[in-house]
Amino acid sequence: MKRLLITTIVLFLLVTLAGCAQYDADYPKEKDYGLCDHEHEEEIFDSVAPDQIRFSSVEDFLNAYIIASEGGDIANVVSRWETATDRGLASVADSINFTSFEAFHLPVGIPEDFELHHIEINKEFVNFIFLHHDDMGSEEAFWDALWNFRELRFGFFRWDEDDATLFDGLMAVSSELDTLIDGKYLFRERESGAHSFNWVSDRTSFSLHLPANLDPTNDRSATNELGGISLDDPHAMVSFTETTTLNLQDTRAVETMIEELEMARR
Repeated sequence: MKRLLITTIVLFLLVTLAGCAQYDADYPKEKDYGLCDHEHEEEIFDSVAPDQIRFSSVEDFLNAYIIASEGGDIANVVSRWETATDRGLASVADSINFTSFEAFHLPVGIPEDFELHHIEINKEFVNFIFLHHDDMGSEEAFWDALWNFRELRFGFFRWDEDDATLFDGLMAVSSELDTLIDGKYLFRERESGAHSFNWVSDRTSFSLHLPANLDPTNDRSATNELGGISLDDPHAMVSFTETTTLNLQDTRAVETMIEELEMARR
């Protein structure tokens, strides 16, 4: 019974996310003003979005985690929080079980010309949103990138369930057009170029949505490559899914990573 319930939850959330990716790719000029809409997410947030916290960098997230774990105020390191009610940051952090993280998965295969714009965290999943460095200059450029699906998104679900159950849920939403690579990575190819990967590892479900090439006048979409890798070769694109995992229970390891990230920014 438990396995059936978990599989049902996996199916629902994967269908939701997969549906958004498919909708965005197939209907780039339509608006549904629901979960799949980007440009108007602020306008519709009260009716559809869960409690969520955003960070502008990995080190901000890690600093917030240390502070919150010690009972401190994380307002200075949070870039934004969102809630359907008028509750404060502390209540939102509590509702999403912010300090319950034990492991934090970081993408390390992202193309060098993409930069982290922000990290979104809610009760169910974590999303890293990367933009091409040409789109990092302003809020207007950010929304234009999202509207034209030029962002690169890496995410993982905050579930702790056996790999077999998660993989069953993943494969249940696959179609005959999808390709299973190396028996692990479910590759979804879209005509728009908004390809995606989904996979399961170490009791965690991961996703990676690649930027679409919808604008033929955009120099970045004139080539059929991303980070020097051909978008016609999904086996090669698997390198984009590479991750590393940080044990958040190891305070020294967390502090070391914060130091390394801050030094890299100088």
